Amino acid sequence: LPPGRGPRAPGPMSASPPRQHQAKLIFYHIPGDGDEADTPNAYPVLKPNGVPTVRDVRTKFPLPGQYHFRFKMKWGDSASSAVWMDVPNEDSQVPMYDGRIVAKVTRISWEPSQRRAPSETRAPPSAPAQPAAAPAAGGYPA
Repeated sequence: LPPGRGPRAPGPMSASPPRQHQAKLIFYHIPGDGDEADTPNAYPVLKPNGVPTVRDVRTKFPLPGQYHFRFKMKWGDSASSAVWMDVPNEDSQVPMYDGRIVAKVTRISWEPSQRRAPSETRAPPSAPAQPAAAPAAGGYPA
C-alpha cells in the first residue's frame, strides 16, 4: 500500500486509554447452608472499571443451581444501619457496603436455570379460538 493508505499504527493521538479490568470480590453467605455472615465465602468477578452488575454476580456464582441474591447496603445516617436489598434489574450495579459487595444468598433449586428462547415460552398452537358464549342472566353460563 502507498504511504498514508494503510491502517494507522496507534500513536499518541489515536490510542485510547487501556481499560482496566479489576477483580472485585463478592462476599456471600448462604444461611440455609449454615453459613455465618461474619465468615463469608468469596469469589472474584472480573469487570471493566470494577463495577459488576447483578447479572455478573449471578453468572459467575460458583455453585450450581438457582439462587436469589440480596445485597447489603447502608441505610440512614448511623454507621450500623444496614439493609438487605433485592435488585430486580439484572443490569443494575450491585450495591456496596463499606466498599465491599456483600450478598445474602438463598438457594431456590439445585437444578440449573432453564432459560428458554422466547419462541419456546409461547403456548403451543391449539385449535382456532371459538368465541365464548355470553353469560346468562346472573353472570353464569347457561
